[in-house]
Amino acid sequence: MQVNIDKKALQYINNLPAKDRRIVKTHLLLLEDPRTAPDVELLENGHCRMHISHSYTAFFDVLPGGIVHILEVMTIEEAHKRYKRFR
Repeated sequence: MQVNIDKKALQYINNLPAKDRRIVKTHLLLLEDPRTAPDVELLENGHCRMHISHSYTAFFDVLPGGIVHILEVMTIEEAHKRYKRFR
């Protein structure tokens, strides 16, 4: 599958400290096969979520044609505050 990242999500990732940026990007690459990627959960509205290293959360959709589109990446704390948006 192909992994696409929203511009705002990519900007957020690129502004992370180098170690966190490396960890997040490594985990997001695992979404090339979302069925085997760790810590992935299907949410009620069809969006998916991936916990990354107990620090970050990525929200994404699996689109027809084998495309994984990453919508947002944020800290787990931010995700808990805005979680209703993806439910």
